[in-house]
Amino acid sequence: MIIDAHHHLGSEADYADKLVAECDKLGVKQVWLMGLPDYGWSGSRNTRIQEAFEKYPERLVGFGWVGLGRHRPSKVNELKDRGFRGLKFIQPTAPYDDRRFYPVYERAAELGMPGLFHLGVVARHEGLKDRFINSNYMKPIHLDAIARVFPDWTMIGAHFGNPWHKEAGMCCRWNSNLYWDLSGSTLKCTPFDDMAEWLWWRRNSPYRDPLGRDAWEKILFASDVPYTQIHDLINDYTMLMDHLDLKKDMRDKIWYKTAQSLLNPSRRKRKRVNPYPLAESKK
Repeated sequence: MIIDAHHHLGSEADYADKLVAECDKLGVKQVWLMGLPDYGWSGSRNTRIQEAFEKYPERLVGFGWVGLGRHRPSKVNELKDRGFRGLKFIQPTAPYDDRRFYPVYERAAELGMPGLFHLGVVARHEGLKDRFINSNYMKPIHLDAIARVFPDWTMIGAHFGNPWHKEAGMCCRWNSNLYWDLSGSTLKCTPFDDMAEWLWWRRNSPYRDPLGRDAWEKILFASDVPYTQIHDLINDYTMLMDHLDLKKDMRDKIWYKTAQSLLNPSRRKRKRVNPYPLAESKK
């Protein structure tokens, strides 16, 4: 069984139907659809994603796009009320860990909505030619600060921070609430032995995840390619796991078990960590 934790709708009117049909062939039980800005990607607008998961509620899960620096925290409430179960962040107007964005993250944590962050250099698209995009705002290290301030909020970094893989690995190891996918071209350009070097810690390692987990328990299967290419990403992940000789229980976590455990929404009020305790104590 497989959960695809990062996918985008194509522009075809029947894309969702074709996606589900292809997933039936591949054994993909569930797909998380990521919203994108209304400019640039008409196929993955929040409205289209909502139509798709309402048509296939058992197969498709919606992660609504929130524009950091553009939307207020109330946008998170709106998406929750519309049936979205998570949030997608991309192209922020400042680095992801800018404190002006914290109210959005805090609201997401309160509502139990995981956040998936695009990381790395953004692809070039015709619809983005008039937009200012700074890929340096989307580096893995920015998630480290957020994960520490909101330790109970589930965060997912896309593409293992491509090309800042080593940085992503360190952030992953020290933050128990931070997970990663290897979607898109990540495994096409990365030697498997290098991936093993960046995700080196085991359950019994002295410098391990705070909860004592293996590094591969923090990795999710994800495609981020058209439905016609999902099989190719499945093959990439399989070759990686074969090369590293991962056992079945670890493979199951990567294929679906870890992702399955992350969709557990809660409205419990969470208290965030004060990022500047000394400065605020002087008030």
